[in-house]
Amino acid sequence: MKRLLIIILLAAAAWYGYRHYPELLDRRPGHDAVIENLTGREMQRVRLTVDGRTYVKETIADESSAVIPFRVEHDATFRLDWGNSDGTEHRWAGGAVPTGPMLQRHTLAVDGDNSVLYRAENKILPAK
Repeated sequence: MKRLLIIILLAAAAWYGYRHYPELLDRRPGHDAVIENLTGREMQRVRLTVDGRTYVKETIADESSAVIPFRVEHDATFRLDWGNSDGTEHRWAGGAVPTGPMLQRHTLAVDGDNSVLYRAENKILPAK
């Protein structure tokens, strides 16, 4: 019984290592997306898509924000999908994410009219 448990644990560790191998070795810094909720109500089912990858936040409370770190392989744009507590669904697309070498902090502020105000600023990385 002990051997079976050890084999199962080793198999799980090997599977995890195989699935997350690139992430474990690649520790480069990346971009940040900051979604600010200024709508006056809770944002629900928030989906941010950039360079073919979708990042999910189930809720963002009113007057708060969520930070989503990400990396891109190609120049890309954003798509933001969200719902409000009143059941309405909203979508926004825009912005620009360069592959590099500069890294940026992208702020997407959603206001009371469910309009998105986008701004980007360069990230300053600490010296090595």
